[in-house]
Amino acid sequence: MLLFILRHTDAGDPREWSGDDALRPLSPLGLSQAQVLGEALKYQGVTLQAVVSSPLVRTRQTAEELLKAWTPPCQISFSEWLAPGEMRPRKLTEHLAELGVDSLAIVGHDPDLPEYLGWLLGVDPDHVYLKKGGAAAVSFEDEPGKGDGTLDWLVAPDWYLKESCG
Repeated sequence: MLLFILRHTDAGDPREWSGDDALRPLSPLGLSQAQVLGEALKYQGVTLQAVVSSPLVRTRQTAEELLKAWTPPCQISFSEWLAPGEMRPRKLTEHLAELGVDSLAIVGHDPDLPEYLGWLLGVDPDHVYLKKGGAAAVSFEDEPGKGDGTLDWLVAPDWYLKESCG
């Protein structure tokens, strides 16, 4: 299995948002970042059979904008295990395995995604950093499990934003 771990793109300063944080949308920069990330992943030959997102607006929007690069786009499903503070690595892993696909992306939040990435790689999550809008590819010989992953690559928005310009 190949798992792409994506932290949602820019949603502005949360201190400037007066509503429910679950409803905070992406900023114009975040919408653009998500579109360019999708184009960069497709350009690099990434295929996706499924996308699982946190149910919060900013992650859903990241997934939707990302998938505009794919024709036809795959379906997005939502998991409470990707909501902020709800990460349970084993539960999320079981859910992903139930999808029965070979290539998928998850879209979530900090600090949960670095924690999950560290769990998959068998490393201290304090040594894993995933920038807002960052992406990582982790491969597994079979299904994902604790310490069973191999980090294929990890990129920050600077990488794919530069890639789109040249």
